[in-house]
Amino acid sequence: MLTALIARIIHASSRHAWAVTGVFALLVVLSVYYVVRHFAITTDVTQLMDANAAWAQRDAAVTAAFPNRSDTTLAVVSAPAQELAAEAARVLAARLRQQPRLFRAVSLGSGDDFFRRHGLLYLSSAEVRDLTGRLQDARPLLNALARDPSLRGLANLLSVTLLTPLQTGQITLAGMTPLLDKSAGTVEAVLAGRPAALSWQAVADPDLPAAPALVEVRPVLDFSELLPGAPSSDAIRAAAAELRLRERYGATVALTGPIPLSDDEFASLQEGSPLTGAIPVAVVLVLLWRALRSGALVLAVCITMLGGLALTAALGLMMVGALNLISVAFAILFVGLGVYFGIQFGMRFREYRRHRASARQALLAAGRSIALPLSLAATATAFGFLAFLPTAYRGVAELGQIAGVGILFVALPACLTVLPALIRVLDPARSRGAPGYPRLAPLDRALQAHRTPVLVATLGIVAAGLPLLWHLEFDFDPLHLKNPESESMATLAALARSTDIGLDNVQVLAPSLAQAQAVAARLERLPEVAHALTATSLVPDDQPAKLAAIGAAARSLLPVLEQAPLAPATDLQRVAALRAAAQALRNAVLDHPGAGAASARRLGQDLAALARADAATRTRAEQALAAPLRLALAALVLALQAQPVTVDTLPADLRRNWIAPDGRALVDVSPKRGPGGQAPLGAFARAVQAAAPDAGGGPISVRHAADLVIDAFVKAALLAVATIALLLWIAFRRVGDVLLTMVPLLVSSLATLEACVLLGIRLNFANIIALPLLLGVGVAFKIYYIMAWRSGRQAQLAHPLTQAIVLSAATTGTAFGSLWLSNHPGTASMGKLLVLSLVCTLIGAVFFQPVLLGRPRSTPSSS
Repeated sequence: MLTALIARIIHASSRHAWAVTGVFALLVVLSVYYVVRHFAITTDVTQLMDANAAWAQRDAAVTAAFPNRSDTTLAVVSAPAQELAAEAARVLAARLRQQPRLFRAVSLGSGDDFFRRHGLLYLSSAEVRDLTGRLQDARPLLNALARDPSLRGLANLLSVTLLTPLQTGQITLAGMTPLLDKSAGTVEAVLAGRPAALSWQAVADPDLPAAPALVEVRPVLDFSELLPGAPSSDAIRAAAAELRLRERYGATVALTGPIPLSDDEFASLQEGSPLTGAIPVAVVLVLLWRALRSGALVLAVCITMLGGLALTAALGLMMVGALNLISVAFAILFVGLGVYFGIQFGMRFREYRRHRASARQALLAAGRSIALPLSLAATATAFGFLAFLPTAYRGVAELGQIAGVGILFVALPACLTVLPALIRVLDPARSRGAPGYPRLAPLDRALQAHRTPVLVATLGIVAAGLPLLWHLEFDFDPLHLKNPESESMATLAALARSTDIGLDNVQVLAPSLAQAQAVAARLERLPEVAHALTATSLVPDDQPAKLAAIGAAARSLLPVLEQAPLAPATDLQRVAALRAAAQALRNAVLDHPGAGAASARRLGQDLAALARADAATRTRAEQALAAPLRLALAALVLALQAQPVTVDTLPADLRRNWIAPDGRALVDVSPKRGPGGQAPLGAFARAVQAAAPDAGGGPISVRHAADLVIDAFVKAALLAVATIALLLWIAFRRVGDVLLTMVPLLVSSLATLEACVLLGIRLNFANIIALPLLLGVGVAFKIYYIMAWRSGRQAQLAHPLTQAIVLSAATTGTAFGSLWLSNHPGTASMGKLLVLSLVCTLIGAVFFQPVLLGRPRSTPSSS
């Protein structure tokens, strides 16, 4: 009945070829118009998963309670000195706060004035006593620096202020070595024209790790745009340029965080040279020509495929409203499968056209021949996609919906109506050569003659590889799917090396601050946990003693630090001071040979060279040496004005990051890291969730997301196998024939997974889509063979059917393989696994299945 129905459809389409072509053209035009008017894509990755999952709801609750912690961009400000980086970050933050249309919130984190003012309170009591004591002992030095915080003042410091302490033995050249070396290195860089600055924080505390300054912003996003964070990112870069941060502070600004990472990820999907995109197209056209040997047939298949793509895009937008980062891949999949179906029909037509008087007769014969296998193959492939619909992996479910509907209601109908009509209109000439691989006939006979050993050897090899499946890995880290060379990933990696940015932290939402404190205390006892912070963690301990020490230092030092500095020096005064300092250092080397003398000699030579240089070079040296000093002194003035801190006196924005308006409080938990800086995140996530079942975010959410994805694909695979098997049983009415189709598919699937282990390919959130697709496309190959076998054909390898399958698989593989060329690691891994699975299933169909089938039950039927 199906064969007769399709034959009538093809007959009608070829009879009314121009009408069918015209209606198709009209539908394509309307579809293109609809797509242009309604095209939308959401790059919000949170919409790729089922929002009803318990872990997703916990994450959503934290985001809703503390919105400033989500959808953030980190502007990482780096400069030769930390003082300059911090000042550049403050200037940048002030400019960004003036743009509320683009930025909902702007924060400096630990560089905020609150932490600059109260930073000493977060040291231990012993550290505060030691530091304030040393500062008071250094009062004469600070007096000299505050009185003339310039290049002249620093030079005079070396030649006058330090001379007496050096002679009396209060200080030594060896003790001054860090300052001398850092100063010399800075001056040498200035003389060489390189960016440089002397960090006085690093001089005071050599063990202090160098870290950039951070500006954390929460931009206004439009997820209907391809790059929702692009306007805010462009505004940050424009502000940095307008403020001349590089010229004023030697500062550079790089962006990272969830928003730039997401934008760079999508941008990498669009990258690629025109040549990279043209190569797959050229290969597909060459393969089409090799298969069809007719320009008219190639044109007909391409028009049908491209028109079908427009129709599918319109249907997809009608069904889902907006594409997502995964479902947008339907275009590549449709192109590959559309060409695949077109080659199957076109080569069958080419075969019959050689023996028919007219194209119309050849179309009818090809239609009757291809009707059942093509319909079964297309339906089975569609089932492989539609099997995702009941799963919680929304991103792939929508891809399956669009691709499945596109195959069933666009690609297959177009192949049976539009393609025959176009062939009739274009009326391709007869092909001279017969399709097929006649040279493979001896191989086919040899395989059939040694059928049992070949079967045993094949199954034995696959069975021997089963232990490899225990080593099949799933990469749970979503960062591995991003381009490591993008600015956001490179910045994130550098930031992770220099500071702990909480990338792997998890959160617990508690009903109150008191309960949050109890949860934090319980979690901090876990060996896997480094810290569990709440709002009370921002309240320093032992404040009365610390404030007393800071107050005593303030009474002694603030009059000195807040004195009016001398008038700026002229260049002649700078030269005189530099020469005097160089001479003082030379004298110190003569009077105090030994440790530190080499450093003093080096700096003396550098200062003498700076005195001989031009005024512009000395101005750059002023900026490199004195500008960080002035900023460090200003920071010290602020730090000596600390006040008591309580939860209630925390700045409103800071408090809002920890306590919600309804009283709920956050616990932020960080993992304990080993000597190499690595944390066992799996053990950390399990330990935290065992102690606090409501914990979420970080590795806990990543693990749940991975479990959801794996569960979705297992369910989709089982559903696809069940529905395809049912479809085959309805078509074949023989359980044995169903098994003869499904067993090679199982063998190919196992071989694909074993090859993944051998080739070091790890499954991830992106490439796992290849496995259920393998079921649909793989069973399609096998359906053609078993249908030919049921009709009495035996020489499968030499038959034109093999050439049709090989060439259609090659074109499909080329389309899928074009993903492999992507700069996006996730997309590239998807293309790699798609090609591998296609190769394995093709080998199973072309070599293993004919051997498994053996001799046909009947003689060939006449066409």
